[in-house]
Amino acid sequence: MKNKLPLIGLFIATLIYGFINLLYRFVGDINYLSVAFFILFFSTIIMLPILKLSKKLREVKSLKKLKLILILGFSQALTWFLIYFAVVNTSIINAVLGFMTTPVFVVILSPFILKEHINKKIMIALILALLGILLIFDPRKLIQFIAPLGIISGILAGFSFGTNNILGRKLKDHYSPTSLTFLGSFIGTIFMFPLFLLSGSNIPNTISMSVIFLIALAGIVGAILIFYGLKYVIAQSASIILLLEPLVSIIAALIVFFEIPQPLTILGGVLLLSADVIIIRTQK
Repeated sequence: MKNKLPLIGLFIATLIYGFINLLYRFVGDINYLSVAFFILFFSTIIMLPILKLSKKLREVKSLKKLKLILILGFSQALTWFLIYFAVVNTSIINAVLGFMTTPVFVVILSPFILKEHINKKIMIALILALLGILLIFDPRKLIQFIAPLGIISGILAGFSFGTNNILGRKLKDHYSPTSLTFLGSFIGTIFMFPLFLLSGSNIPNTISMSVIFLIALAGIVGAILIFYGLKYVIAQSASIILLLEPLVSIIAALIVFFEIPQPLTILGGVLLLSADVIIIRTQK
């Protein structure tokens, strides 16, 4: 791949989502479902003027591949809901670890849906990345939080997000990254709204709402970069690159909160970086 911009975009998206994880600390004690709904809602509102300026409104209104677009929006809403359920019913460690199974599902499904070939280098990168994730979250702590429903929910969230990545790749010739970001947020908001009402969630206060708005704004940039990357990088490789997110969060926590990573965490980070080096070399 002569043009390295798609790869750079995916790495920047990983940096953005890694720092977003830190912003959650400033949201306050608010129902996670409420946070998820308002992130999608704000994302939709922010994207409207961007769509108009980029002259993509006609593209959105065309509603090409409507079934796939509906699945895209549903997968975003489902991902938020499943993560919420996982966090409530198990530890954050288990919830995030389950979510990080995304590339496994992408590697399994992409040959059938996207006709992507699985090669040895991608499999090696996937194994290294998953080992790195295990070390970062310290497998010795997992046995302290056995909660089958929460763990299953986290894994299903990984499947849902993997579906989102595959659809982003499949729709690349029909919609721009900007249009996909808007449609995913808009349809996701529609799916999330009934859950928000049924949960009886309260509207966050001004400070929390400001943080949520900032998360939505950053998330939009990350989503556009991911969809842009998926236009040129196969879904398998993109999903492995995005596994750098927890490592970015750890580095950011070191800078912002002076949280010192453990030796196993550092080793896990080295394995993740090794996996990404392999992925970069496969992109010719």
